[in-house]
Amino acid sequence: MDERDVPRLGQGRPKWLQGPRRVPPDPPGYRRVAYDRIPMNRVTLLGLISAPIWLGLFLFVSGALGGPREISFHISFVDVLIALVLLLVVVPVVHEAVHGIVAQLTGAHPSYGVGPGYAYTTFLEPVGKGEYLLIGLAPLVVLSVIGLAVLVLVPSITGLTLVFLVGNAAGAVGDIWMAWRTRLLPAGVRIYDLADGFVAYLPEGKDQPA
Repeated sequence: MDERDVPRLGQGRPKWLQGPRRVPPDPPGYRRVAYDRIPMNRVTLLGLISAPIWLGLFLFVSGALGGPREISFHISFVDVLIALVLLLVVVPVVHEAVHGIVAQLTGAHPSYGVGPGYAYTTFLEPVGKGEYLLIGLAPLVVLSVIGLAVLVLVPSITGLTLVFLVGNAAGAVGDIWMAWRTRLLPAGVRIYDLADGFVAYLPEGKDQPA
């Protein structure tokens, strides 16, 4: 695949600030088989609606593992302030860092940024279907496992841990949507991450399964 456009897109900026690809490329020898865009308004709404469901799920799993099964609320101004810092700063930074680390492990060069109401991790290199799924779902899986371990081992910070877990999971709804759409792609595709979704290509002459 011709990657001559990659240096130009990131020219003049550090690689970790190169920004997302906004226009689907046209690599020679490949044909487009999918172009999906994230419905941001719907995804944001689903993230908010899903928060109570994630809370119940994490408490259920925590209880099954021997950790807290319920939470009592004693909310102070300091608690609210800490929760806001977690949700607005810590969760997005850690979430996107996990995306970036896994992208690097697949050979991509991640860059980071902030859009209107969200943070993002992107990369210019094409990756395979399995790699794209791995990059997309890593923050939800890895951080949920770590958070559940903290719930069981350090019950004294149950409230803050749940804030982190629920915030991370609710913020991963867009990742889940991307994974759901990616699962339909045939084996052998090369996927480019875009600012608002992804685009996938197959080599010319390779049939797409029905």
